Amino acid sequence: MPKRGYPFADAAPLQLKVRVGQRELSRGVCAEQHSREIFDLSRAATGACSSCVRALDGKAVCGQCERALCGRCVHICCSCGAVACGLCALVDCGDVHETVLCASCAMFEA
Repeated sequence: MPKRGYPFADAAPLQLKVRVGQRELSRGVCAEQHSREIFDLSRAATGACSSCVRALDGKAVCGQCERALCGRCVHICCSCGAVACGLCALVDCGDVHETVLCASCAMFEA
């Protein structure tokens, strides 16, 4: 049995699946800014965030594992106010809003 013909001809626009990854971002519209943000050669290797490898914009350090963090990767514990990274923080997306607990407070809440 042959395949059916396409009934819409040229009336419908093409629908393509598009996946945008890090490679496409680094070559796209904001290529220079994006690559400068990630691969800032003026800083040492210790000047990179341990979570996302972007250049550090402050002196935030995880209170649990002492890894350096940029402003985007900082999680503040809602119980004690400690700074935690994404690996040491427990994020609970509950009913109304999300709550963040550091590893120490998460042990006592569980």
